[in-house]
Amino acid sequence: MTIEDQANCILYDCGLLEELSKYGTPHIIGSYRMDMMAWNDLDIDIENENMSLDKLYRLSQFVIDKFHPIWYEAKEEINSENKTVWFQGFEAFIENELWNVDLWFFDKDTIKSAEEYCDKIVTQVKESPESKEQIIRLKKELIVRKLYAFDQYTSIDVYNAVLNQHIVDIENFLTNYVRA
Repeated sequence: MTIEDQANCILYDCGLLEELSKYGTPHIIGSYRMDMMAWNDLDIDIENENMSLDKLYRLSQFVIDKFHPIWYEAKEEINSENKTVWFQGFEAFIENELWNVDLWFFDKDTIKSAEEYCDKIVTQVKESPESKEQIIRLKKELIVRKLYAFDQYTSIDVYNAVLNQHIVDIENFLTNYVRA
């Protein structure tokens, strides 16, 4: 089973997308949307400007009952634009593989911006088809070195390195990559 097949199992067979649609319109973003998955990670933004703690608790119960996470977090926070956002993240073993799932409840404009960013990356990759494998390989090499995390190097760093700085190998990345 490929990583994409496993992701589809979570989204469709396990009913995650169906459940999320009870709370708003789900939008799959990130590597899954761009067809550049390098590890077991799903990012989903949900259009919902009427989220509440009660809804968060109901969704939490679904996640806990369905996925039996080994790590789980749910919170309400105020972002840098002074907007209230809601987050649910969990890690769970699915088909004997550890998966990370991040769920963000945002307004339409925030989600549109994320989708436009993903679509821009896809367009750039189509213009340079070899870059897709270079991106996936670089992500995997960072993962092996335990350098691929929100507080280290992220997907955005990898896309920028490959597509804008023409860095395609790990050694060059670690010595020459300049954050935008």
